[in-house]
Amino acid sequence: MVGQANPVQKLIALHAKGRFAEMESVARSLLKRGAPPVVSELLGMALCGQRRFAEALSPLQDAAQLGKTDAQFWENLALCQRELGQFAEAEQSLRMSLSIRPFSPEALSSLGSVLRSLLRHGEAEAALRSALAIAPRHASACFNLGNVLSDVGRFAEAEACLRQAIATEPGNPRPYTNLAVLLWDLARNGEAEAAAREALARIPRIGVAATDDANLMADVAAGVLSRLGRVREAIRIYRDTGGYRRSPACLMDAFSAVRRACDWDFATEIEAEAQRKDMSFWTREPAAAHPMLLMPSATAAVQLAVGRTQALQYAAVPALPRSIAKSSSSNGRIRIGYLSGDFREHAVGAVMVGVFEAHDREQFEIVGYDYSPPAASALRSRIERGFERFVVIRDLSFGDAARRIAEDDCDIVVDLAGWTTGTRSAILAARPAPTQVQWLGFAGTMGAPWIDYILADRVLVAEGEEAGFSEKIIRLPRTYSPTDDRVTVGTPPPRAELGLPEDAFVFCSFNQPRKITSEVFDCWMSLLSEVAGSVLWLQDLNPDATNALRAHAARHAIGPDRLIFAPWAADRAAHLARLSQADLALDCYPYGSHTTGSDILWAGVPLVGLAGKTFVSRVSASIMSAAGMADFVTTSLQDYRDLALRLARDSAVLADAKRRAVASRRMPLFDTVGFTRNLEAAFRAIVERQRAGLPSDHVTIAEVASVARAAEEPGLG
Repeated sequence: MVGQANPVQKLIALHAKGRFAEMESVARSLLKRGAPPVVSELLGMALCGQRRFAEALSPLQDAAQLGKTDAQFWENLALCQRELGQFAEAEQSLRMSLSIRPFSPEALSSLGSVLRSLLRHGEAEAALRSALAIAPRHASACFNLGNVLSDVGRFAEAEACLRQAIATEPGNPRPYTNLAVLLWDLARNGEAEAAAREALARIPRIGVAATDDANLMADVAAGVLSRLGRVREAIRIYRDTGGYRRSPACLMDAFSAVRRACDWDFATEIEAEAQRKDMSFWTREPAAAHPMLLMPSATAAVQLAVGRTQALQYAAVPALPRSIAKSSSSNGRIRIGYLSGDFREHAVGAVMVGVFEAHDREQFEIVGYDYSPPAASALRSRIERGFERFVVIRDLSFGDAARRIAEDDCDIVVDLAGWTTGTRSAILAARPAPTQVQWLGFAGTMGAPWIDYILADRVLVAEGEEAGFSEKIIRLPRTYSPTDDRVTVGTPPPRAELGLPEDAFVFCSFNQPRKITSEVFDCWMSLLSEVAGSVLWLQDLNPDATNALRAHAARHAIGPDRLIFAPWAADRAAHLARLSQADLALDCYPYGSHTTGSDILWAGVPLVGLAGKTFVSRVSASIMSAAGMADFVTTSLQDYRDLALRLARDSAVLADAKRRAVASRRMPLFDTVGFTRNLEAAFRAIVERQRAGLPSDHVTIAEVASVARAAEEPGLG
């Protein structure tokens, strides 16, 4: 069309300057007078620049249909389709572009990104390597390949690709953000923080005046800083970007950060935002499922939806062929594999080590599959000795780790991590074992189709509540919570050595600060007000939380000397010894006391529990029931306060409670061998179903082990 060259050049110039609204106006006026397909394309680009992708789709489709032989038209259409989540359509558009211009590294890089979104990682890698064969230093292809390799657990190769992208485009923050996440996942914390800061330094601005991409990158970097304890800095970024309003992933990361810092005003704001979202929001993109367990208003249905969406990232992983497995377990024993990154100084390792040691080796063969960060300790050595074979898979990709597990022909593999920090649960998406179970690390449903069962008990999951779980329920007869009855308690240090007043009544809660809610803390402050001279003993895990808790107490007119913060104790025996100097332990809600609860009872201190309607909010109730102290579990904050106040005011009632806490050592909670026999009965039951060709189903295990129980303990009366 004669006379259109200058208007087209004007549109291109406006695009280069980011003046998208003006560009849109000019393009629309040209289209009214008739214009070549390039003007439709440029209108679509103007609308994309304003993030109006749904409106941009039609003019971009028009341009591609009218200018079928222009590869760029198809490529720009694909970019819009990708933004709209139309990945299959974007793939077709990119393949049209490549049929016209087959050696375009840009189109191949975009195709790799789209195929990654379609969970076709092998094809994505092939497309991206083709792009790099044409242009070895193509930054986008390096970046996208790094993401693909990270998705499948090929972390060393992924790191190399992301560093190549950085070397090629050192001013681009995007590869720095993803490198920070990767390094944090590998427990290289110092390097992760450095990469996150490099990313933030390259983002020109964040907040309302910034692009969505800039804010998203800032949010990702903030997530890394938060996990490394820089929570206040992360929270400032989340406030500025407001990304938690738009993204499930950011909402969960932001909520986790504010709870770590005990910033309850912001936590309330984020939770209110979460309550306004419908189910389509939670299924839009993967988000960390663990922070949802901390949210008081979260229902079992929402927890399931978030878990399922996280699992969908790995849903396309093909199951391994069973032919690669060995023919049978050795000597007819049932072979159990335990998969974890917490075979170390960690709550999971501490309570599981006794179970590993107590397994009946004539009936069961026990194999450990370990991806823990490298660290030596006495507990680590004991864990390793507890297995017949201990296989370190830390440096293997997800696929290679799955193949390594499958070669051992386990009857059952137990995932002890679930959706927790540093998880590699995606290894099991390839189904390296015929039956796969999740237990202990993640206190709720994973929503993962490759997990057949979740270990629970009658307290955690009542009859009729199965619909809230993607897994079938195995109900153990006592509690789902293991303990180690070999752990020693050191000599209690004097109160003065711990910073505790000699004559004070000592309330305590050694839960992580992120478990504390404003409602529970208000109750604690009420107890301090009611009990003269009492103090509250807490853990000092990060300065942001400690300072915030002191400030919250001041608003209740509670002096700073009445909150006493204990440093982290690496020695478990010393930690248990100091716990015995408390008078009464207080639960949190909805994420209650887990190992913290069994530890406090083992130290001889009674716990006031608070149970709710979700799995995570009933763990302390499960523990207390197995300890013979179910009457110390409340179901409302008022009852919780009343019971704690009664115990603090009535020395005779408290003395009886302490006697019962000491006596709980003889109760089923602390019978490690008996617990393990019941666990083995569960394993036998599900293996029998498996070998009979029956599908997974709910299983309730009857007591199979005799226990040396204490005499019947009286209730509070």
